[in-house]
Amino acid sequence: MVNAAELAREALLTGAGAAVTLSALGVPAAWPFVGRMYVHQYDPQAFFDGADTWLAVHDDVAATRLNVEALVGEVATTSWRSADGRAFDRRMDAYLAGLRSIEIRAVVTALVLRTVGAALVAMILYQFLVAAAMAALALWVLTAAFTPLSLVTARTAATRCLTGLYENYRAVESLLDTLLHGCAAALSAAVAVDAGAEAARGDGGGLRDLAAATFAQGPLLVWGTGNRIERDLTAHGLTGRRAGAGGPLPQGVPQAAGAKALGDVTSGSQTITGRYVPAQAADGSYSFPWE
Repeated sequence: MVNAAELAREALLTGAGAAVTLSALGVPAAWPFVGRMYVHQYDPQAFFDGADTWLAVHDDVAATRLNVEALVGEVATTSWRSADGRAFDRRMDAYLAGLRSIEIRAVVTALVLRTVGAALVAMILYQFLVAAAMAALALWVLTAAFTPLSLVTARTAATRCLTGLYENYRAVESLLDTLLHGCAAALSAAVAVDAGAEAARGDGGGLRDLAAATFAQGPLLVWGTGNRIERDLTAHGLTGRRAGAGGPLPQGVPQAAGAKALGDVTSGSQTITGRYVPAQAADGSYSFPWE
């Protein structure tokens, strides 16, 4: 099986090489691809692994529910008809309903994670094809450089081709972004509906658990935000342009961003925030700096 993370790196290196070659030949239209390809450096395997974990949770909870149902069924055959018996039935019905809810959430989460992983793999494959097309264009323009008249024609055609290709690339990015936001909304809805249903029944445990889990992930959320900002700033530096129509960035900034991006891709983590990944405890929580 192809390593998607490795393929993403190959696409970036190929695209960057093609962009440098084309820029040297007077076709700068390839350079905007580099910053976008840098953004799409990730490992989708983590999502597939997470999906497998949630499916295992579903299987374990389903087995537990079946065992409990069997035990409750044995108790029911004793004709336990009293207030205590009815209270027991209500409590067990609520407990079994909670287990079924966990099963449903586990399956939904697994499906969403697999969908995200598949979408990211598709994006990486598409990006690799784009990089290959850029490399082919660079070779064509380089060949045409031996004939001045052919070079002018090749530059014009390559610029037109790259402009259209970049529009398509951004459209695919937009589709991916919409899909990922939809998956995030689906996960949020699954959790919110379950916690809301429990709260409607007078059980606020779900809301308390949600708040506690969010707080326990606080250090990772803070680190992830910082990591995202560093990544986006590096990608912006690679473009060589200020935001909007502000003109070019100061001399040396794109070069520094390029060197940093190369170091990031080689090491597999962001240069600054990569060294501060918070440690995860055995229960899945993260420690705050003051703890």
